[in-house]
Amino acid sequence: MSAHLILVIEDEEDLRAEIVEFLVRRGHSPTGCGTLAEATAALGTMTPDAVLSDINLPDGDGVNFCVHNAPRFPGTMWLLMSGNDDLVRLGSQLKSVGGDKPTFAIVEKPVPLRLLDRFINGIGSSPATVADKPLANATVATSA
Repeated sequence: MSAHLILVIEDEEDLRAEIVEFLVRRGHSPTGCGTLAEATAALGTMTPDAVLSDINLPDGDGVNFCVHNAPRFPGTMWLLMSGNDDLVRLGSQLKSVGGDKPTFAIVEKPVPLRLLDRFINGIGSSPATVADKPLANATVATSA
């Protein structure tokens, strides 16, 4: 397993710390952010292999952040996390976005750590599949 640069955007401090600590234990280099402003600053200094982002954040939403930033990082995998009914809104919002859409997976929170591990280990392949097995509880959107 190789180490990956991973941006974690989660406003719930305990959950963010748990995800970051898990990724460190797995040998990765995570950067944890509590807001989109912090994440934007972090993207100015790194090219992440993966971005794990909550959808509802204090200063915006992870969907628009993903759609806006994914073209700058074409090799980056995106995992959007939601604890409520955002998933339905997300699908319709992405359909209304013109041009190429990023490929990403959407999962409900709390996200099982095993699922995060499979997602990270699948960097370089489809974000929704690892060893041809779909991620449980994941919805996938891809560029058209």
